Amino acid sequence: MVDINGVFEEVAVIFKPLGVNRFLNGTLLQHAPGYSQSFPDKDWNQFCKILFEADNKIESLESFLLNRLTEKEDITAIEQSLILLEDTDTDLSIADIAGRIGMNLKTFQRHFTRQMACSPTLYRRIARFRRAMQTGIKNRDIKSLTRISYDSNYFDQSYFIKEFKRLTHLNPKKFFRQISLLDDEKIVWEIKENP
Repeated sequence: MVDINGVFEEVAVIFKPLGVNRFLNGTLLQHAPGYSQSFPDKDWNQFCKILFEADNKIESLESFLLNRLTEKEDITAIEQSLILLEDTDTDLSIADIAGRIGMNLKTFQRHFTRQMACSPTLYRRIARFRRAMQTGIKNRDIKSLTRISYDSNYFDQSYFIKEFKRLTHLNPKKFFRQISLLDDEKIVWEIKENP
C-alpha cells in the first residue's frame, strides 16, 4: 500500500493513542517521560540504523513491528477511558470515568499516566482542543469563536481562547489563518520561517 519514490532519510510511523504501547516492553512513561524527546529504546534504535540499508524497507519495518507486537491486557480499560475522555458532549468527570472502567480514581490516574505519559485531565484538554480545531477547520472563515467554543463544549469564549493560547501560543483566529492542511484536512501544520 506504500509507494516509495526517490531517496529518503526519514520514516515516520504514526500510532493512535496506546498503539505504540503494544510494541514496547514496559510502559510509555518508562520509555518517554518527556513531552518531546529522542526515543531511548536500544532495539528500536538499532533497527533504525539498519532499516535504510534494507532492500525492502516497508517489509523490513513491518517484520520488525510484528515481532515486537504484544497484546497487553492492562491497557484495555485505558482504551475504554479514551473513548469517554474524547466524548466532549458527555463530559464525564475523571472520577466517573474511573468508575465506569472499574477502577478507583487514584488507580486510574496512575495507570493512565503510565500508559499515556500524561494525565487524564491533560488528555481531555487535548481532545477538546482537537475537536475545536476540527470545528474551526470546517468553518475557515472563523465568524464566531463563540460558536466554535460552545460546539467544542468549552464553558465560554474567553476560556476557549485561554486554552487555545495555552496549547498553541496563538489566539484562535491567528492560529486558523496560519495553519496548512494536508491529507484531506486530517493533518494540520503550522510552518514557521526561521528569522
